[in-house]
Amino acid sequence: MTKLIPFLLLFAAPAVAQTKHIPGNERWTAWSVQPAAKWEDAFVTGNGLHGMMMMDTPGKERIICVHEDLLLRAWDRNKIAVANIAGLLPAVRQLVDAGKLDAAAALATDEARKQLSNMGAPQAWPVSPHPAFDIDIHTDNKGSISHYKRSLNMETGEVRSTWQDNSGGVEYKIFSSRTANVNVVRIRGINGRRLSTTLALQETPGRHGEVDGVDVSKAFRDISTHADPGGWLAYHAQYARDSGGYEGLARVTIKGGEMQADSNSIHVSNAKEILVVLRITPLQYGATTQRVVVQNELTALPLNYEDLFNPHAALHAAMFRRVQLNLGCATQWASTPIEKMLAEAHQQGPTPLFLEQMHAMGRYLLISSSGKYPPPLQGIWGGGWTPAWNGGFVFDSNVNLAISAISTGDLSECAESYFGYVERLLPAWRLNARSYLGCRGFLVPHYSDPEKGYLNHFGAGYPWMYWPSGAGWNLMPFYEHGMLTGDTTFLRQRVLPLYEEMAQFYEDYLTKGNDGYYHISPGISPENNVGSNETTLAKDATIDIAVAREVFDHLLKLGTLFKLDKAQTDKWQYYYDHIVPYRINADGALAEWAPPDYPDNYAHRHNSHLYPVFPGTEFLQSSSDPRLLQAARVALVKRFKNDTESAHGLIHLALMAARLHDTAKVATNLQRFAQRHYVYNGLVTSHNPEHSIYNLDAALSLQRLLSDMLVFSQPGKVELLPACANSFPGGTLSGLRIHGGHKLDITWAHGTLVSAVVHAGRNDSCEFVYGNKSVTIKMLAGKQYHFNHQLQWR
Repeated sequence: MTKLIPFLLLFAAPAVAQTKHIPGNERWTAWSVQPAAKWEDAFVTGNGLHGMMMMDTPGKERIICVHEDLLLRAWDRNKIAVANIAGLLPAVRQLVDAGKLDAAAALATDEARKQLSNMGAPQAWPVSPHPAFDIDIHTDNKGSISHYKRSLNMETGEVRSTWQDNSGGVEYKIFSSRTANVNVVRIRGINGRRLSTTLALQETPGRHGEVDGVDVSKAFRDISTHADPGGWLAYHAQYARDSGGYEGLARVTIKGGEMQADSNSIHVSNAKEILVVLRITPLQYGATTQRVVVQNELTALPLNYEDLFNPHAALHAAMFRRVQLNLGCATQWASTPIEKMLAEAHQQGPTPLFLEQMHAMGRYLLISSSGKYPPPLQGIWGGGWTPAWNGGFVFDSNVNLAISAISTGDLSECAESYFGYVERLLPAWRLNARSYLGCRGFLVPHYSDPEKGYLNHFGAGYPWMYWPSGAGWNLMPFYEHGMLTGDTTFLRQRVLPLYEEMAQFYEDYLTKGNDGYYHISPGISPENNVGSNETTLAKDATIDIAVAREVFDHLLKLGTLFKLDKAQTDKWQYYYDHIVPYRINADGALAEWAPPDYPDNYAHRHNSHLYPVFPGTEFLQSSSDPRLLQAARVALVKRFKNDTESAHGLIHLALMAARLHDTAKVATNLQRFAQRHYVYNGLVTSHNPEHSIYNLDAALSLQRLLSDMLVFSQPGKVELLPACANSFPGGTLSGLRIHGGHKLDITWAHGTLVSAVVHAGRNDSCEFVYGNKSVTIKMLAGKQYHFNHQLQWR
């Protein structure tokens, strides 16, 4: 148990002076005048591992408790579920080259599914996250409820709610501690009120239905709850299809009054204050218990709320404050409830307050849901038992968008959540490559158990074992982080070895054709089919080409940086030069596949074939063929006509538009995002309009879009306001990380530069570009460089 706490602190900010907490509507506090009647509208708390969602009908509060490690598994966690079909690759290739794509996919997936079924792993979706349990809290009240208010302080990670009745007022405060690794709840009477309250740990309602054919009503072998007279509430669950389980233990203490326990509830009477400190413990073996250890640790924690809160708030606030978007809305945070803010955005589009709150909320959610894993589709939260797409870690843009601001947003703690997660999965990714393709290197599953990484999510329509670009796509954030921070040790020790293994993968997987080019067959352009084929299987997908080229390009850059062996770098250069070239189609657009007989489908929400624009940068380099950049612009125009409903699709396309300096498309998609009811009253986003499907992709990636439209950096070059429309509200973005280990503050108005300050992190030469102006500066570490509106510096 104690090992979890250092994990939270390992990459936390250094200790700072304790944050003074000022009650009420602070600068970064959003608030609502309506209770969260459904879990999707709840304010959330989280420390990466633990979290809470507060649904608060006054007097009948329900706090959903979650933990990132709680997963319903379709089979036991100890099973190695990987099919061995590497021997089929030549036959699959032959069918793909002959244009028999459906037959190729069926040949591979039928055999792989047969093998997995025989080993007891028939389902395509191996895991699904679920809530742990609820803290049910019933407080006696008299007369009508009035003066209700709830708030979320993003700077400190604290949720607060208050209400009154004829007996006086009641205040709730909750947070998920980064320092003690617990959920904390305080209930307090206001103006002399005494509390008569009953508390219990109960299963979160709604456990019925199916997840990929698995009946969730039969997910547990045993669930038990009980209360002890000493002020302890306990919950223990053992899975039915998996050897694991989990337990929850809550320490309940009071100030004043009396406390009694029955079989599973604690009854408090005449108390001034109630404090609940709760920890969830995942169990490798569900029949065991860690109660004694956890009870001792909880007993050692302070009995005073502020003593628990202040150390946590200091760490959380230090992370939150590093990058801030200020659009001049400080007083509006205090005067405008969320309901009014969202109504105005729906009517007017992205108001300054909407943008400021959603940027701050994106940082808050990223900080709060980055623990042992990066954020999956719902982050660490959820009040249902059958989440859409199993609430998974989806690697074909969802995770990528969720973590897109980890490095530019100066959140090394969140970056480490992602890097550590990937590094733990590498053994499974190597096994996937050997077993499915007979290759060295890595093969990334589209979706997998986050602890195991085995590839078993596929079907004939989506044969993900033939997705060669997945690994490079999901390793790219390592390279970007190292280049942004200027951390050469990180690049040498943790990035270079990964890319060297990826080079080995391509040496084994690429096939050289009679045309002298290396071809990538089979491959996948995610979620899109060639013509009338029913499978995504294809040959020479543009994203596969782009990622392969990027891997060898990054290796060449690292080879120059670290003066690697020339014979090795010459080999990488040869592969880079001889990968099959991109194709520009008859419309002048970048084609989604290289074969000329593959037709393009523009009415499609996935934009992965524009990878060389985002998240890659190949087409943005001065050495790139300008015809390819223009073809990418045409492709974006064609795709833009198909207005996607998915919020993450809007952000994904806008990120590409920002890199192409297309301010109109960025502004249009921000307008669509603001006006379509994607944002719940708890400020978490939905996947579809009208609050359909709880999903964090848009909330997490919006912050990267806003920073990229204001500042876009590459090694040795920084563009100021590359895609900032005149209509975009003026303000300041401060603390942003730019390439080379530097930070930047920028102020603008009416789409034009007012000033900028660069905080040099090391000795470096960098070109700064604003419109048609540019200046190159030789910077010295520790110095500040100030630019005015004409890009003149001092």
